[in-house]
Amino acid sequence: MWYNPPIMRVAFLTLLAACTDYNLTGPNHAAPDEPDPEEEEPEPEPGKDPEIEVSPSSIDFGYVLKGCDAEPVQVTITNKGKGTLRVRDVALTGDAVSKFAENGEPVELALNETYTFAVEFAPTAYVTYEVGLEINSNDPDEEVTDVPVAGTGTSGMIYEESFEQTYIEAPIDVLWVLDNSGSMSESLSRVNDQLDLFIGAFLALGLDYHIGVVTTDMDNASQSGKLQGTPTYIDSSTADPVAKFESRAAVGDGGSGDERGLDAAKAALTDPLLSGHNSGFLRADSTLSVIVLSDEDDSSTVKSGAFVSWFEGLRTDPDQTTLNAFVGDLGLGCQGGDIWSGDFIEAMAGTAYIDVADDTDGFFASICSEDYAAPVVNMARSSAGMKSTFALSKTPSDLSRMEVVVDGAVAPADAFDGYSYDSGTNSITFHGDWFPDANASIEVSYPIDESCN
Repeated sequence: MWYNPPIMRVAFLTLLAACTDYNLTGPNHAAPDEPDPEEEEPEPEPGKDPEIEVSPSSIDFGYVLKGCDAEPVQVTITNKGKGTLRVRDVALTGDAVSKFAENGEPVELALNETYTFAVEFAPTAYVTYEVGLEINSNDPDEEVTDVPVAGTGTSGMIYEESFEQTYIEAPIDVLWVLDNSGSMSESLSRVNDQLDLFIGAFLALGLDYHIGVVTTDMDNASQSGKLQGTPTYIDSSTADPVAKFESRAAVGDGGSGDERGLDAAKAALTDPLLSGHNSGFLRADSTLSVIVLSDEDDSSTVKSGAFVSWFEGLRTDPDQTTLNAFVGDLGLGCQGGDIWSGDFIEAMAGTAYIDVADDTDGFFASICSEDYAAPVVNMARSSAGMKSTFALSKTPSDLSRMEVVVDGAVAPADAFDGYSYDSGTNSITFHGDWFPDANASIEVSYPIDESCN
């Protein structure tokens, strides 16, 4: 027998290497993964699902000053289901999340329990930012509840205020002062054609009215503050009031060229005429309105300031006295026509009358208006105590962003047929067909300058 040790050693090593691929102490079983107790949620019993409710369902911070913090919005989560509601996560999503913040946390809620957290907004530019607020929960029907969130950076906060057009239901006495000088023929005719609208406005409101007419002629003894026509005024019991009003307003154009409208109004409303020729027209408990129609400025001996003091003194409440001016535009008056290839003055500026109208919260309309219908109706509204001008509570910082809405319709910024803004009085005034009617709702919104709180 031959002995060869090297061969036997190789065979033993090979066998040993082969045996190391196996667990010689028992079967080869892999250990199972241990469950993560934080990720495992028990299945709710049938009929006992949680139900998430989030309020508000959307958030709009509106306009917020650039660089300022908006007032935080509180968000409330309520569990409306019988099972335990587990809010896993609350997070903002979107490109603009850096402008918003929230402090929501995971929470468990039983039936009808609530959890409230805050959402904040701080814009850094004059743009609108939009993100989503995602609330992750175990609600089986709504695992992720998304709440849209928006806010706009601005140079001024948007301030909103509202007004309601009211009218005076007390008796109303209206004195028309008509310029009957030689240049007034066309204007008088045009006004006369629209007087049915004036009476119609009064009748629609069911007003108790007296209407009388005087002229600007203080040289003719038959005029000089005397009410024209017989009887000297019409009232709410007068049959066919439009025809009788038109006959009194047909004063002609042969009157004095020295127009003294304020003197005529004062004479008509004081003795001896008040208790004589004009007796019965002015009532002790009435609201008093004067309407002047003239294409010239006033030449009265009484000046506008003194007239206002006297006029408002006729009533214990100055708001019960109003003068409305249907006269030429301020400044250079109004131009028109084409005589010898040049413009001519259609009406002189009615400065004194407009001053009195402003001081008594009256209404101004241009006698050069193409359409007399709207001015005549607006004179009736103003006489009934309705306002064409509304004072604002705060000062707008950007008029281009002002919005004026009358009964749901957006009014244009138009000094002839819309509204205009007066910085001197911080007020808006309506013109033309936009004069708000009785009980109209007026909504005004505009930006204002404010500093961060």
